[in-house]
Amino acid sequence: MRSRLLKLVTVLGLIPAIAVLGTEAQASNFNPPKRYYLALGDSIAFGAQLGKFFQELSNGTYDPATFNTGYVDNFAAQMTSVDPGLTTVNLSCPGETSATFMATCPFKAFGLPLHTNYSGSQEAAALAFLHAHPGQVSPITIDIGLNDAALPCAGPTFVVDVACVHTTMSAALQSVAQNLPKILVDLQQASPSSEIIVMTYYNPFYVQDTSTDSLIAALNAEIVSVANTGSVRVADAFTPFNRTGNETTTLCTLTLMCPGLDIHPSDAGYIVIGEQFWSASGYSRLTD
Repeated sequence: MRSRLLKLVTVLGLIPAIAVLGTEAQASNFNPPKRYYLALGDSIAFGAQLGKFFQELSNGTYDPATFNTGYVDNFAAQMTSVDPGLTTVNLSCPGETSATFMATCPFKAFGLPLHTNYSGSQEAAALAFLHAHPGQVSPITIDIGLNDAALPCAGPTFVVDVACVHTTMSAALQSVAQNLPKILVDLQQASPSSEIIVMTYYNPFYVQDTSTDSLIAALNAEIVSVANTGSVRVADAFTPFNRTGNETTTLCTLTLMCPGLDIHPSDAGYIVIGEQFWSASGYSRLTD
């Protein structure tokens, strides 16, 4: 299945287009993979897909281990070419915002397990893991911030009211500007030898409202600004989803918006994001 999806992405012309997009220019240091890869973030880091999630809930078969086609899984698989013994620890929390990252994972309110269960906040769990494994963790990846705008606009089935996002983005930009610097500094201080890669977001809402590109661009600009200040690498998910080929056609291939209005990536989309993390990491130099 993975090989067929990769062929699909290649046929669409996306792999060549993104090869130069995830740059490593933002970081002054280079920290290759170590014993552990620590993945942090929201439902995209989790590898979520709503149709699959609700089907498993209705069948009573929900298992986080079945969400194994996400970008974290794809990036981890690529890193095994560098270190076959790498262990992935995924602390991601669906529904996480930059504020709840430092408070309480909202997904826990459903009483459902995560990829890696923990008490307290995702940040506290991450810092505890880093302190328990000094010098053994690299890279750390994180995607956080879109839910600051989207979560207040989500209905019971997590479909987002796009018109609402226009009203929530301003406050979201402020919360990301306040919270993301602290998150990154805390991670860097806990583990100075870890490579940190933060993701900018693609815009799934374009399918419904073409004017939303400017909203996501503003969010991404804030994320990049914070990352550059902290010498953190950036994986660009916006360009391959929203600036490669016909925007609607590409989004309907790389996300589940058509027709399900699920903002999460398809399996093909998760492959593309994984490629962006691989490109941003600079780890390909270790396979030459």
